[in-house]
Amino acid sequence: MTHFPPVRLRTATLLLIPLALAACSQAPSTPPVSAANGTQADTALLPWTATDDGLGEFGALALSSGENKLSALGWTSATNGYGPAERNESNGGSAAGDGRPLTLNGQAYSSGLGVHASSSLTFALDGKCSTFASDIGVDDEVGSSGSVVFQVYADGTKVYDSGTMTGSSSTKSVSVSVAGTKELRLVVTDGGNGASSDHADWANARVLSCTTSGSTSSSSDVTYKGPLVITAGGTYTGNYRSTDPSVPAITVKTSEPVIIENANVKGPGNLISGFRMQLTVRNTRGYGVNPNISGRPTGRFINSEDTLNLSITNNYLEGTGGIYVRNFIGKSSSGQTIKILRNSAKNIDGRLSNGSGGYQNAFRRYQFVQFNTVRGLVNAEIAWNQVINEPGKSALEENINMYQSTGTSGSRVKIHDNLIWGAYAINTATDTGYAGGGILLGDGDGSSSSTAGGYFEVYGNTIISTSNQGIGISGGHNHKVYNNRIVSSGLLPDGRKVAAQNVGIYVWDMYGSKAGGNWYNNTVFDNKIAWLRHRTDGSTFLNNTWFKDCTSTCYNNTTLINPPTLVTETTEHNAWKTRAASAGQTIGVQ
Repeated sequence: MTHFPPVRLRTATLLLIPLALAACSQAPSTPPVSAANGTQADTALLPWTATDDGLGEFGALALSSGENKLSALGWTSATNGYGPAERNESNGGSAAGDGRPLTLNGQAYSSGLGVHASSSLTFALDGKCSTFASDIGVDDEVGSSGSVVFQVYADGTKVYDSGTMTGSSSTKSVSVSVAGTKELRLVVTDGGNGASSDHADWANARVLSCTTSGSTSSSSDVTYKGPLVITAGGTYTGNYRSTDPSVPAITVKTSEPVIIENANVKGPGNLISGFRMQLTVRNTRGYGVNPNISGRPTGRFINSEDTLNLSITNNYLEGTGGIYVRNFIGKSSSGQTIKILRNSAKNIDGRLSNGSGGYQNAFRRYQFVQFNTVRGLVNAEIAWNQVINEPGKSALEENINMYQSTGTSGSRVKIHDNLIWGAYAINTATDTGYAGGGILLGDGDGSSSSTAGGYFEVYGNTIISTSNQGIGISGGHNHKVYNNRIVSSGLLPDGRKVAAQNVGIYVWDMYGSKAGGNWYNNTVFDNKIAWLRHRTDGSTFLNNTWFKDCTSTCYNNTTLINPPTLVTETTEHNAWKTRAASAGQTIGVQ
């Protein structure tokens, strides 16, 4: 069995284990007939531009909390290649309301948008929704004809491209982050071969996790002060920004209790940083900025050294290096601990700047949460956080990594009910050596009792498409992993394969815990997994588990679905959000 060499010090690397493991053309002389319904295809370009949105004045949408169907909302502008864009029916012909039920590969949809290439529909989200989702394809009404490309733009940046789809293509599912997006634009092009029969469906098009007040993540309207240095305990609010990568937006220079709340922090370096802190951060938004110094990454959202007490709840962080905690020196008898709860994170990003506004093909191994030699924690918890990393916009290793860290025999550190979606190489479709993943326990030297990790309980998490692994145990003792849902189609949103796709759960003593007598009581059970790998010949197989160093204590881990698809991933995300709402959990800034 062959492994790639380790690539870092602080985070264990499970390396890939090879296993034998058409609007209308310009007046054709004889219009083609659709095999789907016997009607003639479109015979002339009759482009249409909206003069009103059909549902009231243009402007930000009247969104309700949770999920919103785009067909029930007004658009701010619209163009369509043939006749009007239609709500809840296919494009049909040149008149309004002349379409049929939206139908893709025999499946009818009760809601969605029917358009014709070339088309563009723009919606004002005002930063209030987290995800856009839709099934897409050429409507069955044109049979196997038509050739289109679906594209999604968030504030002018393309975040999805379907590639060319025809009437013979399988339905694709789109699910992309639009957190903080003010303007969502849905575009359909003609695929470069003319617009004949290009009837395109945005079926069940919707925006998810919407709020009714406030923006989820926009920093453009905020007026910032310069960096803040806190030298006395108390409660602090306001908007603070640093432009120097070596200077945090907020520096805490006191061991007295400090609360930072209802704040905005922004900068190219660490956003909130300090030593020996008793720190609470809540209802705060943090934004990382490209430092524009070659070889340097953006800083952390929170950097806590020699931690006394830490409570990080209901925050939003975007484009940062996540939360770093080194060493715990607090008094458990006084209730001091670490709580990281109900935060929303987008694109944990360790990419190294190229110094010219872009990034190199390299990154620093960041995490959403990194514990580094945080030992002896009591009543510690990492729970109900939502972390979404997009390919091409993020770079991290594990989303949650526990390096030489421990709870206690009477109080395991609880990591539960988090939603983690995405851990990708910079070049996701080609980089086979990427070692990132979802949650990693027991990382680091396990040869002595003073360094081996232990006493973690991981349950109720939903982990989606995290490349190398969903959950791993690489060392230590008394780790308990159960009742998690771990899913990956092995595909990017645009349908390309994830080159570093590996395994759902692994248990492997990578750093010598057995030799040091520190590998014991690690249990993995009752997890539901569907981790799909793609062979070079196009065939697929499930690679749900690799239990190299686990026998009788790893049991009853079952297959969730076979095969998992991009639709499965979206379904799991939606199910987690429903579960969070049912449990009364409000995620992100309140």
